[in-house]
Amino acid sequence: MSQRPTITIPDAGMLATPRTRRDILKLLAVGGTLVLLPAALAACADDNGVTQPQTRQPNTGSPLIIDFAKGDIAVLQFAYALEQLEADFYTKVVNAFGSSNLTADDKSVLQDIKYHEVIHREFLKAALGSANDFTVTPTYPGVNFNDRRSVLTAAKTFEDLGVAAYNGAGQYIKSTDFLTLAGKIVSVEARHAAVISDLLSPKTSAFAPTAFDDVFRPSKVASAAQGFIVDKVSLNNAPGTFVQGPNNNG
Repeated sequence: MSQRPTITIPDAGMLATPRTRRDILKLLAVGGTLVLLPAALAACADDNGVTQPQTRQPNTGSPLIIDFAKGDIAVLQFAYALEQLEADFYTKVVNAFGSSNLTADDKSVLQDIKYHEVIHREFLKAALGSANDFTVTPTYPGVNFNDRRSVLTAAKTFEDLGVAAYNGAGQYIKSTDFLTLAGKIVSVEARHAAVISDLLSPKTSAFAPTAFDDVFRPSKVASAAQGFIVDKVSLNNAPGTFVQGPNNNG
């Protein structure tokens, strides 16, 4: 039986003296030493799962139903939908590098984030298995992939939403293994959010504007994400209770 590839986070000493934003992002993917499936590595190389540019309007496609009666599976499906959206977005950003006005520093950071999001997507896909797999159809109304501010503003929207989504959904996860996975992913999504904010407003408090990240209930996340998804997202049997986070805005 062949040994599966691993990704190992660099020595903690590296964090004491990060030289660039990209050094920070070299914490990679979902933290710790992670066993990666070959499909995840292949997806990073060949942009597997990327959609073609979309002109369709959000919320006009076929139903995409996530049934919370499935418990942890539904929470993972919820996260998987968001990771598909993020992976697709960043791949389109990278594919437009040749015609965009992004800086060299921007491109280095966004390339790394793209790899992280593809790994997140493929890891969740493997965790769900074929029986619970589905494909999201993204669309990006108002996003100009050739314009730096448009790209970074959209990226900030996706990253902030992703952090709030994981923070909110964590309270519904029963499996300690799945909770650990979600915790590792959200820690990286938070790094993404911070570095994107710093690209937009360097050397300001935008890097860490609040003491606590947002915590959103699934319905609030789905409503926000729907603006970038052609499929009609429906959360069946959504949890009736929700514990607010410190910002009390979920």
